[in-house]
Amino acid sequence: MSFKTLKEILDQAIQNEDEANRFYSQAANTVNDPSAKVLLNEFAAIELKHKTLLENFDLSTVDEEHHTVKEAHDLHLSDYLLDKEIAPDSSIQDIMIHAMKREHKAYQFFKDMAKVVSSVEVKNLFEDLAAEELDHKGRIETEYDDVIYKEF
Repeated sequence: MSFKTLKEILDQAIQNEDEANRFYSQAANTVNDPSAKVLLNEFAAIELKHKTLLENFDLSTVDEEHHTVKEAHDLHLSDYLLDKEIAPDSSIQDIMIHAMKREHKAYQFFKDMAKVVSSVEVKNLFEDLAAEELDHKGRIETEYDDVIYKEF
């Protein structure tokens, strides 16, 4: 991906979060498993929150402000799991794997974009979002470990 302006990057990030929100909402309406519906609706709400945060970011206020980014833990479980499309008969395991993969892609996007912007404030925003996406992935991986691996 090649961007020329901060606005283009923000617009792409907004589009990504909107697509993720729509995906999770549609998947929640597709699956039959009640616990999967709850999980997917939670993911949809998180992506909508990210989209709103990005839409409300005022580029005219960009300045050099000190900022810290929290550490997030990545178990890397999704690195070794095969992704499947979400279908009505998708199991909670299939959904969690797909969600881990999506969260990892979102993390990678924000991490990569934080490297190419010169504005410290926008870089901080992207680093925060990357950390949050990695945190979400970590939460899903931990839940996956607790729920799926305990079944074996």
